[in-house]
Amino acid sequence: MRTRVFSLLLLLLTAAQALAQDLAPVRGRGCATDSYQEVMQQRDPGFEQRRQQALEAVQQALQQQPEGQHLRQVTISIPVVFHVVYSKESENIPDAQVLSQLAVLNEDFRRLNADTTNTPAPFRAFAADTEIEFCLAIVDPQGNPTSGINRTQTTKTSFSYISDQVKASASGGADAWDPTQYLNIWICNLANDELGYSSSPGALPERDGVVLHYRSVGTAPFNKSAWSYNLGRTATHEVGHWLGLKHIWGLGMTCNDSDDIDDTPNQLNETVGCPEGAVTSCRNGPNGNMWQNYMDYTNDACMNLFTRGQAIYMQSVLRSARGSIFNSVACTGELRSRFETAQPQDTLVAAGDQVQFAGSSAGFKPTSWLWHFEGGTPATSTEQNPTIRYTRPGKYRVTLTTSNGNMSHTLEKEEYIYVTAEDLLVYPNPATGFITLEQSAREQVQQVELVNRYGQIVLRQQVQDRVVRMDVRELPAGMYVLRISSTDGLSVKKVSIVK
Repeated sequence: MRTRVFSLLLLLLTAAQALAQDLAPVRGRGCATDSYQEVMQQRDPGFEQRRQQALEAVQQALQQQPEGQHLRQVTISIPVVFHVVYSKESENIPDAQVLSQLAVLNEDFRRLNADTTNTPAPFRAFAADTEIEFCLAIVDPQGNPTSGINRTQTTKTSFSYISDQVKASASGGADAWDPTQYLNIWICNLANDELGYSSSPGALPERDGVVLHYRSVGTAPFNKSAWSYNLGRTATHEVGHWLGLKHIWGLGMTCNDSDDIDDTPNQLNETVGCPEGAVTSCRNGPNGNMWQNYMDYTNDACMNLFTRGQAIYMQSVLRSARGSIFNSVACTGELRSRFETAQPQDTLVAAGDQVQFAGSSAGFKPTSWLWHFEGGTPATSTEQNPTIRYTRPGKYRVTLTTSNGNMSHTLEKEEYIYVTAEDLLVYPNPATGFITLEQSAREQVQQVELVNRYGQIVLRQQVQDRVVRMDVRELPAGMYVLRISSTDGLSVKKVSIVK
């Protein structure tokens, strides 16, 4: 009897400890993005330069925005892949919970969330539909069908922003998919009460994306964690960072710092919990801090808006630093042909040269390739990476059609291959008004000089283009020497000018 009572007490104590752990509060929102950026600056020597370049590109996009146009009229759709990395089954959250997170992102970014009525009246004029949506990827980077939810079992019991190991299979995580085509969101057990963190524009491709604590993902009834971060707003907050937004109070804890968004009130520091009424700081009364903003630290239930300024900034990031996402077909189920030459410089060749082409695709992978090469030998090919010879000078079109039985796509590039003569051409000779030089692809002419019979330079011209015209209409008739400086050295050609 005593044994049974002891066992029952032990069971109740274990359950109470588990519940206490589930209810354990975190210190504020526990966003590690700012700390993560500091780690990246220390470990990645090129990070700061790339980040500054991204910021400059965003500023240019903001300046190019037409006067009076505040938001895009076309909705932007961002393909998402969720990487669920788990060591225990409780961390291997179900598809329904992940899909509820996608729904929360779409509601929050489109201002379709049910709690928009909780936005205080003074802030409603600033609240915005960002015109940004999120779709689940249906094709993976290899062109295979995918559910958009990638699951990886690991022996690691937790992850941290400091090591960032969740983003690599070699360290127990999952490798990123091409961040120019996907928003990578990792879901795992984060250590040290971290709810999530995000990379910023300018991050290395293998580091680019958002990381979420598995207990913060999705909303009821799928997220069953009994705490203040169970409505999916951690993802909304971190994706805001991924799209370039700072915390609403900026980077520091002073009134001299800012998030660089005009329509968010300046505030001293983060807001935790769920305040009642206005909280003022930095002389921002009477309305006070915008603690309902997704980029503050309040509880999930107390967040409900992005501002128009934040929406414009995120859209500018998508037009510049993250502009490649517009070309993604990860959600559309398309097949797109792509190609280039194996060496970028091989689009300019001399007659007789061979060119190797590299065929590729986006979306679902093709099963057949059909090339047409204007001016090339052979003129067609069914190889993925054919080699073609060009024998005559000219500018030629290349066409590739890929197909997989269900769909096909044709890509055509006009005047893609520029074939020059084997050697430098100078014509006409004799000349009356102009002398034309056509360079060979095998050399680069830098300067030409026309020298008269007395050894005097009568015409000098720096060369920028493949074809150069020299105006000799004002020169007297006679025999001249054309002195040519190129990557092959110095050469001379005799030319005659007649009247």
